[in-house]
Amino acid sequence: MKIHKLALGAVALLMIGQASAHNRWILPSHFNLSNDKGEWVMVDVTASNETFNVDKPMGADKMKITGPDGKSVRPGSSYRGHRKSVVDIHLEQSGTYQLKMGGDPSYWTSYQLKGDDKKHWLRGVNKLQRQAKLPKGAINAQTIESYANVVTYITLNSPSSDFKTTNKGLEFVPVTHPSDVAQGEKAQFKFIFNGKAQAGVEVEIVREGVRYRNDPNGLKLKSDKKGIVSFTLEQAGRYLLMAEHESEVKNNPQADTVGGQIFLTFEAVLD
Repeated sequence: MKIHKLALGAVALLMIGQASAHNRWILPSHFNLSNDKGEWVMVDVTASNETFNVDKPMGADKMKITGPDGKSVRPGSSYRGHRKSVVDIHLEQSGTYQLKMGGDPSYWTSYQLKGDDKKHWLRGVNKLQRQAKLPKGAINAQTIESYANVVTYITLNSPSSDFKTTNKGLEFVPVTHPSDVAQGEKAQFKFIFNGKAQAGVEVEIVREGVRYRNDPNGLKLKSDKKGIVSFTLEQAGRYLLMAEHESEVKNNPQADTVGGQIFLTFEAVLD
């Protein structure tokens, strides 16, 4: 279920983060709710090789919850178990809430030793630091700056569309609102890289229930020159979208390449 990796940063992107060898997600109990008095939702935060089957917890204390007005929302309670973290959130204001983890850069420097084809890695070492950290005789040093965003959206009553970006790394920009994805209807998502529409972003969308299918039936896509992927989901249900891209960069004192991953959860409602 891993999407195809780009050559230079593939290993680095797999290694980044505490859930490095796993897909990651934020999975709310509800994506769309309707109640003038507000609603509670319960949110699982975890990582696993099987979509939506919990395996390793991630610290939900690092999750940022942004309300429709752009202000931070505090969770009602949180718990970290051995296989997942759980957060309760009370939604009071109508509109769309963003739940997000990640977004901070991490650095990995690769190198080789003379006479050895194996690639070695230094974690947390950027381009400015690497000369002092590299062992004697190291060659072919390359540094990647990587951003990983784990994100989902929950809408109370009616959707809102103030989706802010940081213009750092790979980011998701809705064309079709995440709350409006429906079974059998065309949807479009856009991807930007360092603030600009990015062609060639590799995307895979996997429906829940993989454990009970012989074939994951992942939908594999690639963004067009406007950064957009278009798709139609034939079955309602919960989905995990995984996107990845990296590019060489110039005039970046800390890295030779910049890479990004997105793990987005959403649902396709019954038509």
